[in-house]
Amino acid sequence: MFSRVLEQLFVFLVLLSSMNVITALTKPPREQTELKVVSADVNMSNVAIEGGVYIYGALLALMRWRRVLRAARTVWPLLALAALAFLSTAWSVQPIVTLRRSTSLLAGIMIAIYLGERYSIKAFARLLAYTLCFMTIVVVVLYCVAPAYVVDYSAYAGAWKGLSVYKNTFGQHMAVAVALLVLVRFHRLCSLRYVFLLTAVGLLVLSRSAAALVCCVLSLAAMPLWRTMRGEQRLLVYPLATLTFLVGIYCIVANPEPLFQILGRDATLTGRTHLWAILLPAIAKHPILGYGYSAFWIGLKGEALDVWVRVGWMAPIADNGYIDLCLSLGGLGVCAFLYVFVRSFRRAIDYVRLDPGPIGLWPVTYLCLFAVNNLCESALLTRATFPFLMFAVLTTSLAMNHRRVVTPARTADNQLLMREWTTPVISR
Repeated sequence: MFSRVLEQLFVFLVLLSSMNVITALTKPPREQTELKVVSADVNMSNVAIEGGVYIYGALLALMRWRRVLRAARTVWPLLALAALAFLSTAWSVQPIVTLRRSTSLLAGIMIAIYLGERYSIKAFARLLAYTLCFMTIVVVVLYCVAPAYVVDYSAYAGAWKGLSVYKNTFGQHMAVAVALLVLVRFHRLCSLRYVFLLTAVGLLVLSRSAAALVCCVLSLAAMPLWRTMRGEQRLLVYPLATLTFLVGIYCIVANPEPLFQILGRDATLTGRTHLWAILLPAIAKHPILGYGYSAFWIGLKGEALDVWVRVGWMAPIADNGYIDLCLSLGGLGVCAFLYVFVRSFRRAIDYVRLDPGPIGLWPVTYLCLFAVNNLCESALLTRATFPFLMFAVLTTSLAMNHRRVVTPARTADNQLLMREWTTPVISR
């Protein structure tokens, strides 16, 4: 019993660490944060905390090393993606940075594999819901006693950043909280779920993160669509989803002004589209292998400096996960990630049909939220961060569930068909 509590405490610490709660509470100045991005300085407090978490996780994984190794073999494409990031040290423009950050990425993926193997999708979703509820409580309490910790009064004119470094990061966390609290069910005090849900909605709005708000609305709107996968109409889901997506894109492109006015943004997405256009020539120079994992934006020289000169400000990231991944690992890395994502998405669809409860929609909902959010944020293959950690955990859990349930069922069906085909027909 005591060991179980310690293990759940470890999960709690991993989630808080991935949300950069410690970094936010130490409140580094904005200037220092930007300098750290371009100079690759190491925050020793973060390294110590992450190192302690990884060591504790490694000890827990060693206690179940056979199961963890079996799970690692199941999610070999995810490990292959981490191996590609590690190998990119050979051609990286900042090899030391790539080596350090790819090692951290691999360690984070191994922690995710352990969590995905150790906990079922339902159990981990419930632990994640408890952690996010705890975060909302702390954010509200800090606002009452020390609002400077949770509200950004300098850069974003009073937007809430919660226990995160930036408002958009906090918006991502609250979007996940809203989607999860719609689906999860508590064992005790069930009515409290609605209180936390309303609080998460309020904090999402207060974060003023347009991308997180749009992603949350889209994920909630898609839930009834995924429910139809359980019925006889599941063959209609894919064309209906495609048609809805194309109509939505057409409406946005044909008449974007009303949507941007509602969100309080301009048509350039706060300068993102201009930055993306400038980055295309840089991608074309290294289209296959990229500049090395997490190395493009480091240092005051090279292609990054040319981009900063042309855009007029020191952008720390591309604010698009797919572009940043292409800068890091090129087209090869993008293809490898898409292969991992498509495999996980197909298994998430299978899980919708296998689990009749509301939580059965959680994997496919999060995968959609993760994919859409990376159109305006960069969290696709980031080391030790919450969005990618959740993606890796769900990828492992779905792979293990597929191995336990779906594969034997399909094998049994195939054997039944073979017996029917080989059984001689008796004529009367």
